Amino acid sequence: MAQTIPIYINVDTITSASLADGTETAEAAITTNSGDITAGLLWGVHGELSSTAGQVEVRAWNDENSTRELYSVTLDFSGGLTQSSDLMSAPVPFFEAAYFTAEGDATSASKTIDLTFYIQALRF
Repeated sequence: MAQTIPIYINVDTITSASLADGTETAEAAITTNSGDITAGLLWGVHGELSSTAGQVEVRAWNDENSTRELYSVTLDFSGGLTQSSDLMSAPVPFFEAAYFTAEGDATSASKTIDLTFYIQALRF
């Protein structure tokens, strides 16, 4: 039996709008080469906060109306960190353009975050 090698999508790094304490940013598409990714396996996310301290809640959604949450993680930037990431033990599949939101806390408010999602291509 031939071994299959996973193919990962070269996902764009997207800078969020200025974070607010307890308020999500507007939904933004997860993209590659500025085009929507319409299907894939979501494995996780990497975030880089514009300066240290605070937490950011990152959510991925099945559409631009936040109809169904696919994934949610709190990235922690305490202890002098500006980068944090999360990788799940099993991916979440999606079959339409996925979107994300980000929400800061009192310490991360007014900062921006660069997000890069880890997405594996689906084979049909």
